[in-house]
Amino acid sequence: MLPPRHSVQRQHDLRISGTLESRRGRPVRRGLAAIAVLASVAGAEAADQSPALFTKARPADSNPSWTGFYAGGNVGGAWADRSVGFTSDAASAFIFNPGVPLQPPFAGQVAPSPHDFSMSGVTGGLQAGYNWQLGGQWLVGVEGDLSASSLRGSGRETVPLLAPAFTQTISAEQKIDWWGSIRGRFGALVSPSVLLYGTGGFAFGRVATFDDYIVNGPPAGFSISVSGTSFACTTGLTCFTGSNSRIQTGWTLGGGGEWRFAPRWSFKAEYLYVDLGKSSVTANALATGIGPNLSRYTANFGRADFHVARVGVNYHF
Repeated sequence: MLPPRHSVQRQHDLRISGTLESRRGRPVRRGLAAIAVLASVAGAEAADQSPALFTKARPADSNPSWTGFYAGGNVGGAWADRSVGFTSDAASAFIFNPGVPLQPPFAGQVAPSPHDFSMSGVTGGLQAGYNWQLGGQWLVGVEGDLSASSLRGSGRETVPLLAPAFTQTISAEQKIDWWGSIRGRFGALVSPSVLLYGTGGFAFGRVATFDDYIVNGPPAGFSISVSGTSFACTTGLTCFTGSNSRIQTGWTLGGGGEWRFAPRWSFKAEYLYVDLGKSSVTANALATGIGPNLSRYTANFGRADFHVARVGVNYHF
């Protein structure tokens, strides 16, 4: 048994130790409590966010709507056929219809007949439009396009004049410098990404035409004057010439297909028939004969129509 003094000291030391341990443990307990609270909050937030974090992302719509604006570019080929005929006045009828003038025709002369030639070239440009998808299958829309063109062709005919020594030649040429259209479209979606459509509407373009006439005999040339109109031809030089270039309008009709190969991109293939109306050019004599007025004739090219086959891409906004 300890003495009373040691017992009292022992109890005092135990109180101090307990107090110290209590003071030392209080921060630990508070820290553990704070960690437990943070852990519970983090767990609750993780529980709230876990569906968003771990749920599989919703796949993108594999069948995007065709409704909306689009724009793109195109390139292709164009072709046409022409048959050029002639309308003359009283003096130039000597060229195109020997025997009509008062003078007898030259011996063996053959009038130039309507002659044919083919046109071909490359065309390319831009297009833009708007589609409305009706339900899941039908589509209507409007599209405008503008294209540059190298479509051109020429023809030439040489026939006897004072045969067999001399000839006369008449030449014709036409080209389409550029063209465009404003068209409606109506089609059917044969699948969510494939459209087949028909199209048609207003067309316009710049048409350039040219025609001239030249003789290679007789050596002195010749002149004709009938009813106040006349012309004089010098051997080897152009006797009549004419050209014009003007914007003409008409219509177009065609069809094609379009494939949506990506959510915002599509590829198209298209055929169009374009008719820009009748075309002609007046060729005037470069020199007069006896009469005061220059003779002239008109080269009639028929309709300035052509065919277009092209491909293109569109970006859908």
